[in-house]
Amino acid sequence: MQYKINKSLILQKMDKNLVGFDVDRSFLYTFNETAEFIFKKIKIGWEEEKIVLALVKIYNVALPTLKKDVKSLIKDMVKNKIIYSTRSK
Repeated sequence: MQYKINKSLILQKMDKNLVGFDVDRSFLYTFNETAEFIFKKIKIGWEEEKIVLALVKIYNVALPTLKKDVKSLIKDMVKNKIIYSTRSK
């Protein structure tokens, strides 16, 4: 599934974390290092499976665990309107 970034999101690097502020909703979202990696890959159009395979190489974690964790993070970003699905309803 493809995702797009919320256009009202302002991004800023603060210390080691990426921070996103949604100006429409006055909502602040902080990304840790892994969440930032996933977010940046979504931003350039990577699909979930490609992100998972890249993370397997970086973190040497079992594929099922990473699939579950990436899916959970993406679900959280959609819920918080950081990203949205481009799939037609």
